[in-house]
Amino acid sequence: MFKRNKLHIWFVFFIVFAFPSISRANYLQDLIDKAKPGSVLKLKKDIYYGDIVIKKPLTIDGQNQAIIDGEGKGNVITIESDNVTIKNLIIQNSGDQGWEMDAGIAVKKAKHIRIVHNVIRDCLYGIQTKYMNYSYIAYNDISSKPYKQVGLRGDAIRLWWSHYNLLKGNFVHDSRDLIVWFCRHDTIEDQTSIRSRYGIHFMYSNYDKVINYRGDQNMVGIYDMYTTNVEIDNATITNNNSVTAIGLGLKDASNLVAKNITIEHCTRGVFVDESPYEPGMSCKFENIRFYFNTIAMDFNTDVTRNRNIFIHNDYVGNYKDIRVSGGMLNARRGYWKENYWDRYEGYDLNHDGIGDLPYFELKYSGVISEDTPSLRLFTGSPIFSLIKFIQELIPFSEPAILLEDKRPLMDLYLPKISIKRR
Repeated sequence: MFKRNKLHIWFVFFIVFAFPSISRANYLQDLIDKAKPGSVLKLKKDIYYGDIVIKKPLTIDGQNQAIIDGEGKGNVITIESDNVTIKNLIIQNSGDQGWEMDAGIAVKKAKHIRIVHNVIRDCLYGIQTKYMNYSYIAYNDISSKPYKQVGLRGDAIRLWWSHYNLLKGNFVHDSRDLIVWFCRHDTIEDQTSIRSRYGIHFMYSNYDKVINYRGDQNMVGIYDMYTTNVEIDNATITNNNSVTAIGLGLKDASNLVAKNITIEHCTRGVFVDESPYEPGMSCKFENIRFYFNTIAMDFNTDVTRNRNIFIHNDYVGNYKDIRVSGGMLNARRGYWKENYWDRYEGYDLNHDGIGDLPYFELKYSGVISEDTPSLRLFTGSPIFSLIKFIQELIPFSEPAILLEDKRPLMDLYLPKISIKRR
């Protein structure tokens, strides 16, 4: 009898410690499976293990002390039910299979999901959703796998065909993108993105909003591709200064409204490519402060049909305010009114704050750095400054007019805005 009990004890010990992932993962899954629909499952301070799957309305509260570890395999948490809340957890160590989109939290065909106050770390994708509607993702701290190549990381948040969701107060860092694809009526508010690729990337998405965005040291702040009726209000985008970096980018975007934005120390402040795309539509840029960028606004070709609107923007300390690549150089790029240009050399005899002469942005035929991109390495060097001075003093041919502001401001517009910072 004694020998049999002793053998039984050793058998249990062997199962628990030789195969810990089996017993530990099943423990949390068992708690979930046994919980009544709609109940609250409060986890004690401990390390729990996934992959766990939630198929009923349920709240899991980590009470800011519980950790769920995916042990490097698949998703850590998978949600396949409406009315699920995940909060106050540390979620870590998902799988690393990009084609599977291994994530800290994966949501599939669900609505009224709440994911709040979690730390998601060392997960390839942070939160990835498919067909998630009317949900709330807020105040999460999200980072990806610590790969040096940013393109190998997963997206911090990936919304796919997900509508009427609110993302608020999330802190994304050292990740790849925050992606909103094939979505409508989503709002991203109080978002912070640092050291990632795309701070926010819209694609084939309409009627979405960004409010109070802060981006720093990313490759792109916000990119708007193949979209209609996206609004960006109150943003600060700084230090996107890699060779091809962009503050705000547009590709085939229509009816974009971008206002109350500061873009500072970026390689290209705003990049416009064939936007607006839809006939009869425009894009509006209002109250944008371009401070100390290499190029404030970069137009790739000019199929904008001169319908864009630029009003009350400040251009200060940029190496170049406007650059146009491709043809149609003498097009005016749209409607320009009451912008401040630190290069303006006019006067204001009636003291109404408006320059008495129009401001023109010109392109000279001898701008060798634009015709030969490899020479841009020498931008700002003494020899380039001398060449620029000579071509403006004695132009080789009549310059092309890139834009005309008939009512340039004599002083900075400087609207008062408030950016909430984490």
